[in-house]
Amino acid sequence: MKKIIAAMALATGLIVPVQTASAAVEVHASTINDTAKQNSFSGVTDLEQMLKQEGIQYNSFTAKNKINYRYGKPEGVVIHETATPGASAHSEAIYFNREWMNIYSYVHAFVDHTGVIQMTTPDYGVWGAGPNANNRFVQVELCQENNQADFAKSINNDAIYVAQIMHKYNLVPDNAVHDGKGTVWSHHAVSNFLGGTDHTDPDGYFAKWGYSMDEFYDLIKYYYDQQGSSGSTDGDSANKQPEKPTKPAAPSKPSVPANKPTTPSKPALPTPITTRTLMHNAKVYDASGTAADLPTKKAGSSLTIYGNKTIKGKKYMQIGVDQYVVASNVEGKLQSLNHNAFVYDRKGWRVNTPKLYRGNYLRTYGGRVKIKGRRYYQINVNQFVKVGNFSRY
Repeated sequence: MKKIIAAMALATGLIVPVQTASAAVEVHASTINDTAKQNSFSGVTDLEQMLKQEGIQYNSFTAKNKINYRYGKPEGVVIHETATPGASAHSEAIYFNREWMNIYSYVHAFVDHTGVIQMTTPDYGVWGAGPNANNRFVQVELCQENNQADFAKSINNDAIYVAQIMHKYNLVPDNAVHDGKGTVWSHHAVSNFLGGTDHTDPDGYFAKWGYSMDEFYDLIKYYYDQQGSSGSTDGDSANKQPEKPTKPAAPSKPSVPANKPTTPSKPALPTPITTRTLMHNAKVYDASGTAADLPTKKAGSSLTIYGNKTIKGKKYMQIGVDQYVVASNVEGKLQSLNHNAFVYDRKGWRVNTPKLYRGNYLRTYGGRVKIKGRRYYQINVNQFVKVGNFSRY
């Protein structure tokens, strides 16, 4: 099980002893959770749709391996970390999509500071934590970040996603790390209490940041409670006295005569989830994917995002009532440079920035644009690189 990844994990994180929770570490961890909560959720990207946009074949895990949960639905979530420092959720997703048949490993989602990439539906199990866990739990891999700010963003995305999964399957957060009983597990807890695997993630990686699974559980619980629950998540609720029923109010008189038609109310917008900068000029579309009779949004504009929507196989972001922009104009996609490249402005003049070297990855936004007869990809609000410098991923 995950032999290649296990070797990397042993080389990087498993020899790090878990620190005793000193006062200094507790303050630091608390600060990380406080910092995490200041970030907006970066959203969930469906792997199949992402690969379709990038022209990469999707190798469906579930189509070939339907692992049914033993009780028909997940019993909890296992938290992993990738043990590959600096590798993004995008690159991990590409790798696992290509290699899962050879490495015999797969998870439901990868998470980093930019967001969540869901690999396959959580309705079925995957190969992530050994035979005693694969038919019981949703499994989520947290990517290793290079700095504390990105670490805080990544655990924020992870905690919100896990809380959403728990609500979806009617699971109540319960920390299983110390007793092997509950709904929130680390891979280390699976090794300790269920067996079939010997990994100890994410403890070593968390310890690097003065963080712990207990702190991460607190963050999951915080977002679970924020998102609301059909059942009580308050441990003291059994001791509370039920509230007295209030006397029903007398029915009010209708303010509009029965024979007078009412004016339909305008559709209400959902709660905003984040604010993002538009990186590429973008047309505005309606919910059917038809271009709306509205001005083109200009690169550099600040957009309030109300959610994501897939229209005719393409991902869009909602920016208003029945108003959407193509998500790639905001999120972009990573592409590999095949040649050294210069950066140009929107008039085709070379920008005084360092040369970009082949072998590196750049995030490009939207479709190709023409400047003085040449084709470019946009890499920033007023920065462009010639299309010919990119290789097809």
